[in-house]
Amino acid sequence: MYLSLYRKWRPRTFDEMCGQQHITEILKKQCAEGRVSHAYLFCGTRGTGKTSAAKILAKAVNCEHPKDGNPCNECASCRSIDNGSATDVLEIDAASNNRVDNVRDLRDEVVYPPSVLKKRVYIIDEVHMLTDSAFNALLKTLEEPPEYVVFVLATTELNELPPTIISRCIRFDFSRIDPEAVKARIDLVAAKEGIRIEDSAAELISELADGSMRDGLSLLEAVSNGTDGTITRETVQGVFGIAGDETIRAMLHSIAAGDIPAAVSTIAEVHRSSKDISVFIDDLSVVVRDLIIEKQLGKYGGQGKLRKTFLPLADEFTAEKLFYVSSVLEDTQSRISRYSMNKRVVFELAVIRMCDPSLSDSPKALAARIAELEKKISVMSVMGAGTDATSVIKEEPKPRSAPESPKEEPVKDPEPEEEPQIPFNRFEEINEFLNDSPSMCAFLGSTDIMLQGAKVIITGDKFTIDMIAMDNDFPLLTAAFSSVLGRKAEVVLKTADKKEEEAQQSLIDELL
Repeated sequence: MYLSLYRKWRPRTFDEMCGQQHITEILKKQCAEGRVSHAYLFCGTRGTGKTSAAKILAKAVNCEHPKDGNPCNECASCRSIDNGSATDVLEIDAASNNRVDNVRDLRDEVVYPPSVLKKRVYIIDEVHMLTDSAFNALLKTLEEPPEYVVFVLATTELNELPPTIISRCIRFDFSRIDPEAVKARIDLVAAKEGIRIEDSAAELISELADGSMRDGLSLLEAVSNGTDGTITRETVQGVFGIAGDETIRAMLHSIAAGDIPAAVSTIAEVHRSSKDISVFIDDLSVVVRDLIIEKQLGKYGGQGKLRKTFLPLADEFTAEKLFYVSSVLEDTQSRISRYSMNKRVVFELAVIRMCDPSLSDSPKALAARIAELEKKISVMSVMGAGTDATSVIKEEPKPRSAPESPKEEPVKDPEPEEEPQIPFNRFEEINEFLNDSPSMCAFLGSTDIMLQGAKVIITGDKFTIDMIAMDNDFPLLTAAFSSVLGRKAEVVLKTADKKEEEAQQSLIDELL
């Protein structure tokens, strides 16, 4: 009979178990010294070895020739437990036997001694599925069973167990298995089974297993059944509908550059290849998370686990932009999973917002925009681009006067008097017009605005003036003043003198 890989390669001794040495060493010592408890509680996530440890414990306490606490797997007792013929070792599924009557039947059976083996072992899987009445019926038996009975309770939901049950057992917490240990086991099984697999493919399977050895071997079996040649990383990605590294890198590069057409084209490519949008969002989230860790650890001279293919992306993003992208991806995945809607449409709209943070009014989007502007200013300063922001508004060249006539001196027109400057006080109307640009409103609030005829003179410190000049919504500013004043306005940016700039800077420091 064909057995799945995870069943065929289930560990048969404590030493063969992976990633749970903190538990197996204690169980081995107890079995070797004959100090086995009457009740154990194994809790942890799926595929971490709870049921395997319970079966090994059942063999160890009944083995005729134990070896340092491990079962020999050769005696009649070990063989009968392995093939399931031992009547004194009972595996009970609490999900289907969760009523109080089932527990009463178990309680009535406990009084009978084992028929063949030394001890009767009850392995109750998913014990959290028992009803409250069933738990109450089990309490007394679990606390003081006969000396020949051992209870092993296994659960993935420890928080659903009553404290009265937990206090009557020796509790062991099974941790998620490290990806390196899962990969080593996959390599071993693949070698024994004659499966050819590349290191990169085994590494990807170990990551997809998420700490579960059973899931890792099941994924290996699924991939091996789908190919006759060597299993590559691309093979694993194709079988499970995972986007390749090139696709993920192209999407993140488009988001960093704000290239909406390229990003939408990548989504169309993912959709055409029949890959699940939700899986693609998860893959993006993982890479974004690795990029954040890489950038933050880099500040302290450390290095994360970001793959080399994604390292160049770390320089294309600011930390604020990465946190903004992460929040949008999380919100998008939540909306898709919570509501029945078109995944592609929802994701496309989310990607457009990620490419252009100005389309979002969230604080993280504003922080991302400010960080991008600061990055541009720092680049300009390094390159020596010390151009004053007032150069954004170029004054039209004055017409040259006619050449002097050798016979007559030209009559000079009197210079027109300079119009006086009037303070501008209609800020509410400007803010209402710029409602979709909160950053522009914030910068204008720290400037002085004067009217001089058709000119709108905005004066502030150099940083604020640079921010206004480099803002994507600067053309909207001219339109706002033209609309409020009822005539075409010309916006002129000026940097305040040193004293005024110091005063404004001190005000900004106080606000921050």
